[in-house]
Amino acid sequence: MNKISLIIDRVIDFLKWPVGILMLLVIVPAFQLDCMLIKKMMNMQYLLNFFLPFAAVVIFFLIMPSLSGSFFAIVEHELTHMLFAVLTLHKPKGLDINQDVGGSFSFVGKGNWLIALAPYFFPTFTFVLMAGLVGYVAIYGKLPDYHLILFGIFIGYHFIVTLFEIHPKQTDFEVAGPIFSICFIPGSNLLIYGMLFAYLQKGWLGMAAYYVQLWHRSLTLIGLA
Repeated sequence: MNKISLIIDRVIDFLKWPVGILMLLVIVPAFQLDCMLIKKMMNMQYLLNFFLPFAAVVIFFLIMPSLSGSFFAIVEHELTHMLFAVLTLHKPKGLDINQDVGGSFSFVGKGNWLIALAPYFFPTFTFVLMAGLVGYVAIYGKLPDYHLILFGIFIGYHFIVTLFEIHPKQTDFEVAGPIFSICFIPGSNLLIYGMLFAYLQKGWLGMAAYYVQLWHRSLTLIGLA
């Protein structure tokens, strides 16, 4: 397992700057596509059930910024590191949560930039919610009437907590490299939010359609389509 994880780390590190450049290239088409998706959500259903809970969570955290360093937020941050460590076949060693100083997660192996930057683009709790809704649909045959409210709360939480976590002294950026972090984080977030907006409108097929449209827009932007 250690040898396999080392190979995976080397592959991910080899792809580091190609991915960083790609994230820079997709910023414009992803931003355009995300704006189009948001525009389609400008109706009473989404305004009341998604954007209102989203805004309420953001405002709540702005009023009480200390919550961004709460036990709950630290746990989610470290669990996201752990998730991507496990996905790249690293064996977890320990998880230490201290609300006063933050948290730390250790694993066997060298690690890679994807593990370091995971909490700054991947909304772990939102995807847990999505997985839970798959089970709900399997049992009841449809999404609950309040699913947009839940997404507004979870996505709003990820948005504002991530903003608080992004600062020049963030040690994770030192691990991944400050310049690369600047290149990677904006584009990766646009991709994630666009995918989620597409999911809210057309489900899993909407997510796939989002990336197909992004591909065509990117080719058009660079003059290959």
